[in-house]
Amino acid sequence: MSADPKRHLSRSALDEYLYNPSPAVVTIPGVPNCRLVVDPERRRIALQSPYDGLPVPALDLEYAELKAVSTGGTQWYELSIQYARHPHESYLFLSDIADLIQQEGCSFEEATMSAVATFEQILAHSRSLSRERQIGLFGELIFLLSCIQATTAGESIAAWKGYAPHEHDFVFPTGAFEVKTTTTETRRHRISSLDQLSPLPDSPLWLVSIQLTSASPATGRTLAQVVEEARRLADDDPELDKSLARAGWRDRDSATYRTPYRLRSTPVAYAIRGDFPALTRPAIARGCRNPELIVDASYIVDVTGLTANEPPSPANLFTRG
Repeated sequence: MSADPKRHLSRSALDEYLYNPSPAVVTIPGVPNCRLVVDPERRRIALQSPYDGLPVPALDLEYAELKAVSTGGTQWYELSIQYARHPHESYLFLSDIADLIQQEGCSFEEATMSAVATFEQILAHSRSLSRERQIGLFGELIFLLSCIQATTAGESIAAWKGYAPHEHDFVFPTGAFEVKTTTTETRRHRISSLDQLSPLPDSPLWLVSIQLTSASPATGRTLAQVVEEARRLADDDPELDKSLARAGWRDRDSATYRTPYRLRSTPVAYAIRGDFPALTRPAIARGCRNPELIVDASYIVDVTGLTANEPPSPANLFTRG
């Protein structure tokens, strides 16, 4: 069913609600009354329609919840979606339900089940990894594979910290390693915070630069294949699965990661020392007034022209190819 533009928000109109931090309630014209609840802070969007007293049907979807709620003295059916990176698709899903209720005379349950059949695939994959996170996880895993061969599976998995806030990707007794992966022809890497390239006390910090390029199935590996290779090499260590889950990996999404990748070049490492172009809190303190007012920043650094260094074990095996 095509949406009536007079009944529903345009993409730009919806964006105004999505980029406003305050929750909003938008009435959808028609009978019975239907309204949209947009809550950008919680990344949640919901459709409400008057509750008729019948049992609320079960809805077996991971990122959608159907329940009865009471607001302003009125009881409603409420179907809410944690939309993650798909707010517009989620809105279309809820708009379709509203059309079925108001224009086709369907009950809330009938309309919901009909729309679910159409949109289930979108909902099922609403939290699969973005392409940027896929590339990042691919790089961390192939670095992990090399570390396992240089040390042990247990030691390497325990050293993998990249999924945790304010931690470097890998922390070994020999030093910490930030693993950065790009598919560009130059070694341009995004640094996500002012702390990411700040060394820990008494622990040298290294940036490991990986360049990937798309490949054929015969010459490359998909992210799912690298995950399976890591599991084999780690002898299905349950700690690896815990780390993968914290990094956002879910087996149910593996079929969506279809692109094979291979190394574009041999990985290299750079020592994060005083001459490395890093934007850190000490650097800001030296270079501007009121540095305490700069809360955080992300930036892109191009290390293509820098001279690489020989990193300590276990990274040295990785950079030797």
